[in-house]
Amino acid sequence: MRKKILFIIPYIPYPLDSGGNQAFFNMVEYLRHKMAVSVLLYPETGRRMQDVESLKKIWDNVDFFIYTPKTKTVRLPKIKHPFYYKWLQKIHASVTRKMNRQQIWTDETGEVVDLVRGKSTLFSSCFQPLDQGYVEYVSQVAHSGFDIIQVEFYELLSLGFLLPENVQTIFVHHELRYIRNEKEITLFREQTAGDRMLFHIAKDFERSALLKYKDVIVLTEVDRKIMEDFIGRKDHIYTSPAVVQVGDRLEQPFVPVQSGRLTFVGSEDHFPNLDAVAWFCHEVIPHLRKRHFSFTLQVIGKWRGECINRLQSEYPELKLVGYVEDLGSFLKGSVAVVPIRIGSGMRMKILDAVLSKVPFVTTAKGVEGIDFKDGEDCLIVDDPAGFAEAVIALSSNPQLQRQLVTHAEDSLRQVYNPGQMQERRLAVYEQILGDKVG
Repeated sequence: MRKKILFIIPYIPYPLDSGGNQAFFNMVEYLRHKMAVSVLLYPETGRRMQDVESLKKIWDNVDFFIYTPKTKTVRLPKIKHPFYYKWLQKIHASVTRKMNRQQIWTDETGEVVDLVRGKSTLFSSCFQPLDQGYVEYVSQVAHSGFDIIQVEFYELLSLGFLLPENVQTIFVHHELRYIRNEKEITLFREQTAGDRMLFHIAKDFERSALLKYKDVIVLTEVDRKIMEDFIGRKDHIYTSPAVVQVGDRLEQPFVPVQSGRLTFVGSEDHFPNLDAVAWFCHEVIPHLRKRHFSFTLQVIGKWRGECINRLQSEYPELKLVGYVEDLGSFLKGSVAVVPIRIGSGMRMKILDAVLSKVPFVTTAKGVEGIDFKDGEDCLIVDDPAGFAEAVIALSSNPQLQRQLVTHAEDSLRQVYNPGQMQERRLAVYEQILGDKVG
């Protein structure tokens, strides 16, 4: 009889327009043929429910538990003159857009807005109460006779406090939150005593919540070693990297970089991506301009906020591409830039670059957890001027491009095989259960 596993995640893992969605989808796509898989989801909008329905058609042997909150009746005010009201709404929208365009990206003192502080996860890293109905639903489903219950992403970390004791419980830590907070707080323009206090409170919460799970999975060996020290034990912590689909991508030909074409992969809703693009614009682009380097930075993914609009107005070299159906083909002929400064875990954008045979420039934080070396697999630079010089040097040197791409591909083949990664996760479940799976 197949072992029963329940996945609980805060996002709808479809469509496959982000690295996180791809990684979760690829793992479940493999496991659903080995185990009896169930997924608990909370689609908060009609659009997300449509995505769930699309996913159900693909995963025809997966059981879906869908939480639907009870709708509350809201009494709307009556409108005296509907046509006049609609006219006022149009005027209001137009005036709002004009007012936004007049805003300068500074605060009341004239200083540039502290983007990192404004977007930092520090202020949402302590215990955040979940929807009470959702909590009750999770508790009910969790007591339905599963062998393993696996929770993913920090937003749901606190569920460990309500999961049944007689089940093997796993938390998959995609990004160690206190490590991210630790880096973000150093990037604040001004660090207060309250910031430091909040950091330690959040860190203690993260540790205590993790200890409520019987096992923890992280994506890299770097994170595993950090986790051992963090929660004070070496057992029941496993490394299981994210999985991307390779297909025939490694067999595709290498395409030299087209003049001045740079690419960045990642959506705005993951703040390290916004920070990376903002840092590249504010710090690196001025150096590229001084060198009279003509370029376009194509940003791939969902971007629609005020921050990116302001960046575009100040840096016209920035072009928003949106979702790309065939990412590998689109990336070809570009230099991928990965100017990540914040976070932990595994950078799917780097795997995408290597699989697409695209040379890339990154920071040490961006390549952390993946065994790629500076000058052999990629170029690794942390300071803005050096990053700009690396981009210029790589863009104009086809021989270096090919050399880095070839070596990175060889390194990836040695340490990262998607099939082996999937089998590795299955082996983790077998070790946890003490029994054969699949």
